[in-house]
Parts: sequence; C-alpha cells; structure tokens
Amino acid sequence: MDLIDGVPRSPYDKLGGVSFLPRSIDKARAEIAGRMGEYVWRIGRTQRMLEFLGIDVDDFIQALRERATDAEALAWVQARMTPRTAAEIDAFNRAMAEDEPREGSTWDWPRFRAFLEECGQGHRTDIRRHYDRLDLDEGREVPHGGRTDW
Repeated sequence: MDLIDGVPRSPYDKLGGVSFLPRSIDKARAEIAGRMGEYVWRIGRTQRMLEFLGIDVDDFIQALRERATDAEALAWVQARMTPRTAAEIDAFNRAMAEDEPREGSTWDWPRFRAFLEECGQGHRTDIRRHYDRLDLDEGREVPHGGRTDW
C-alpha cells in the first residue's frame, strides 16, 4: 500500500462487519512498505478499533507482515479478537461513524473547521462527523449533511 501517492479506504468501509478495519489494514501495510506519507495509524480511531477488538497494535502489524490478503488478515483478526455480538459491532460502528469534534478533545470544533478549510472544503458547513471529514479530504463524495448509510 502506498499512501504517498494514494489514499486508504474510506473509514466507512467494513471488513468482517467492522468499520475502519480496512482503512487500518491499508495504513499498516503502508507502514510496512515505508510508504505512509503524512498518515498516522497507531493512534486515534485505529487505536479505538483495536481496543474494541482486543488486539495489540504490534501483533496486528506483525500479522499483516505475514498475511497478504484481506481474507487472511480477517481470519487472523477473527481468531484473536474479543468475541463480539453483531449488536456490539453495530453499536461500535455507529459510535465511530457518529463521532464529532468536542471541546477538550484533540479534534475540537476550531481544529475540525480549520482542517476542512485546509483541504478546500471550508464551504461544507454541513459536515460534522470525522468520517465525512476524512472522506472529503481524500476526494470521496460526501452528500449534504454527511453519510448516513453506515
């Protein structure tokens, strides 16, 4: 994966029903290839996702070094993750997709708005969620008000 010349998958994309997992796989593979560019991945939403799954970040990256496909990576994740019900996964996905800036967090509203300005999307005052901000920054279409199909 090359994140110097490309972008990772959308945060909305799912693998094994878990949103953000494909994006984290892309970022980990870019790190392995030495092609991360300006992306980061061992913190923030990836960290939350791995904590939810009960998987250590170093184990995750080592597994990806040894597994070339998403199917192989998913089989490894499913064999090691904390058992979760479909309802728990849905609740996690919804919480991640609905996440908005909040006062006192790393991503407060002024930083969120400034980021949208920097990526040429400052006119999109309808954008309130982080997943939509990421999609816009990476050139994906985001409907007015943001996506609701998670």
